[in-house]
Amino acid sequence: MKKAPQNHADPFGRSNALEVLGTLVPLKAVVTLLVTAVFIVAGYYFSLYAIHGFDPDFLAINKCVESGGRWDRQLRICQPLPGIYTAPDPNAFQY
Repeated sequence: MKKAPQNHADPFGRSNALEVLGTLVPLKAVVTLLVTAVFIVAGYYFSLYAIHGFDPDFLAINKCVESGGRWDRQLRICQPLPGIYTAPDPNAFQY
C-alpha cells in the first residue's frame, strides 16, 4: 500500500512568506495601480502644458494665474492685477 506524499517543511521560510504575501496582494494589481498613478500625474502635467500653449514656463504660468496675476509672455514675468491681495514678502521685514 502506497502512502500519500507528505508535505515537507521548506528549509527557506522566507520563500513561504513571500508566497503568502503574493497571494494577499497580487503583483499584477500593484503594478496596475502604479502605472495608473503615473499616467494620471503625467496626464495632469501634460494638460497644463497643453492649456498654456506648450510654453516651457507652464508651471510658472499656472502658479501666476492661480495667485490672481496675469502672465506677460514677452517679459516672461507675473504681473499682479490691481485690487488683488498679494501676501507681503516675509524677507522684507527682516532688519
